[in-house]
Amino acid sequence: MSFLGGGVLNFPRTAEGRDPARHEAADSYSSWIRTAMKTTENWSEAAVLFESTMREPTDLLMDVVRDAFAGGVTDRYQSVFAEGNRFVVGHIAERYGVAFEQVIGATGATSALALVLKALVSPGDNVIIERPCFDLLPMLARDAGATVTDLPRRAPDYRVDPAELETLIRPDTRLVVLTQLHNPSGAVIDAATLTALAAVARKTGVPILVDEVYADFVENGVYAATVAPEFISVGSLTKVQGLFALKCGWAVAAPEMTARINAATPQGDYGVSKLAHAVAALVLERREVFDAHWRRLLADARPVVSDHVGRMLADGLLDGDLPAQGCMYFPRVVGVEDTRALADWLWREHGVVAPAGEFFGQPGHIRIGFGSGQPEALDRGLSRLGKALKAYPHRG
Repeated sequence: MSFLGGGVLNFPRTAEGRDPARHEAADSYSSWIRTAMKTTENWSEAAVLFESTMREPTDLLMDVVRDAFAGGVTDRYQSVFAEGNRFVVGHIAERYGVAFEQVIGATGATSALALVLKALVSPGDNVIIERPCFDLLPMLARDAGATVTDLPRRAPDYRVDPAELETLIRPDTRLVVLTQLHNPSGAVIDAATLTALAAVARKTGVPILVDEVYADFVENGVYAATVAPEFISVGSLTKVQGLFALKCGWAVAAPEMTARINAATPQGDYGVSKLAHAVAALVLERREVFDAHWRRLLADARPVVSDHVGRMLADGLLDGDLPAQGCMYFPRVVGVEDTRALADWLWREHGVVAPAGEFFGQPGHIRIGFGSGQPEALDRGLSRLGKALKAYPHRG
């Protein structure tokens, strides 16, 4: 096993002796990513191309923590029982332009989605979820006892078709779940489509939840919950801001919907951390500083990614435009149907770590993430990916 340019690859393995990026051994993207992250963290030879979360602004975060407790305990450090941290809730309400009671605090977007599912879905009900998708979404729906119907988002633009959605809604459908930006493709649901989707939801009586953990990437975008009362927005500080350590998320909805969600879980989200959300409240007060961090990372990374993607498109290795926003790219690999096998080969032979499209419900694709914002590492990794794709022996 060697790099295309020479040099032996000494692959690390997990404590259980497994290759960290072996796709056939993973039953979900989440399980694959945990193992891959654990093994590649301290392995300098790995070309890591899966970072769909922006790099943590550690120095900025530490500044906030020091300021919060340097002169005593910040007044943002308060009970989060049932209603969450009121400063966090207040900042989110201001960001969305909604009333305080329309915001529910949670430990993250996943927990917020679970609260919504608990309120709206009973065993045997139906939930419609976009496909391709982040596989955690249908897992959560099935854990709630729901059946899942796929709403296709088709390449190359991955748009949502409101008319098609309407045909999929059944008498037992209780919720539709979408993402903005779309995970894995990075496609945007534009304002006109949101308006059309709201009309479908109004007509059928089925609310639409939009997971907006990547929505802040959308320049001049709108949050779904501000478009129409038929929408529920879910968000967090995890993906765009890179503040996964704070476990801070929320749901925003019309007053009658938040009342229904709160009634289903009157104690609120048990997992909310009093300490973490106190810090999150202070982060939200300095939003411009943290936004400048991710904007700078993308400004550094995007030219490198665009350059390499352009070359691989020109060479006929990949198909699909790089999205205009965000830190994800989900191209079709030309001539390859089994991208699990490809991704395993990329890891085994070339130390390239990129997840297969099968994890998102779309074989023949790979997802490239560049949230690390490190131009030199991205340049090396994407260069190695391009050379490896040219050498792949199983291209059709």
